[in-house]
Amino acid sequence: MLLGCIVKSAEQAEYAGGLPLDYLELKGDMLCVEPAEMAALSARLLAVGLPIRAMTSPLPRRYGCRVVGDDADAERALAVFREMIDKAAALGVEVVVLGSGQARSFPPTYDADRARRQFLDFALVAHALCEERGIRLTLEPLNRTETNFLNSCVETRALIEGTPLTIAVDCFHVVSEDLSIRDELAAGAGRIGHAHTSSLPRGTGDYRPAVQQEFVGALNTAGYDGRLTIEEDFADFERDAPVAVDVFRALLAHHTPVG
Repeated sequence: MLLGCIVKSAEQAEYAGGLPLDYLELKGDMLCVEPAEMAALSARLLAVGLPIRAMTSPLPRRYGCRVVGDDADAERALAVFREMIDKAAALGVEVVVLGSGQARSFPPTYDADRARRQFLDFALVAHALCEERGIRLTLEPLNRTETNFLNSCVETRALIEGTPLTIAVDCFHVVSEDLSIRDELAAGAGRIGHAHTSSLPRGTGDYRPAVQQEFVGALNTAGYDGRLTIEEDFADFERDAPVAVDVFRALLAHHTPVG
C-alpha cells in the first residue's frame, strides 16, 4: 500500500518532499489562487519531486457552495468544482475526494430522500467531469460534527449502488462515529476508492497502533490495496509530520496482505 500525506501549502509540500512518502495529497484550499499565482504555485509543487496523486476538499468552504437543501445551487458548485479539478489535473492528480460537509448538510425538517437525490445528481455530474480529465471521484463519509448526511460506508454504499462512484474511507470518521471498522469496510468491499487515516482523535498525536492495524487489515480484506493518506491536524508540520510518517511506514511494513 502506498503512503501519502495531505499538505496545505507549498511550504508543507516542499518539506514533505524530504520524507519517506510515495505521493502527496493536496488540500483543495491551497489551489484557490489567481492564474498568475497558480503558475508559480504549480512550479513549486512540481519541483518537490513527489507525485501529486490526490486532492481533497474540491468545494472549499470559503465559496459557501451548497448542493443539498432549498438553497442548493448545483450550477455554481459545479463551476467551482470544474475550476478546482482543472487545476488538479494539471498537477497530475488522479483521485479527488469529495467530503465537503458544509455543502451537503441539511435541516432536520428537510426531506431526506430529496437530499439524497440532490447529492447523487451532483456527484454523478462531478464524476463525469472528473472522468473527462482522467480523474476518479470518490465520496467520503464524514462524522456527525461535520455533516448530518452520509456518516458511514453503509449509508454511502446504499447511495452509490448501481453507479460508478466509489467510497473514500477515513479511519478517523469511522472511529468518531463509534462504528465497527470491520463492518464498515466490509460494506465498502470492492468499492473503496481511497483511504485516509490520522491520530485518533485527529490532531492528538495518539496513533493507536492496534486500531490502525485493524483498519489497514480491513482495507486489504475489502479488496483495497491502493493509497493510504495521512490527514492530520499538525500543530507544527515540520516537527510532527515525520513522526506520523514513521508510524505509518512501520505499520505498513509489518502488515501482511491477505490473499
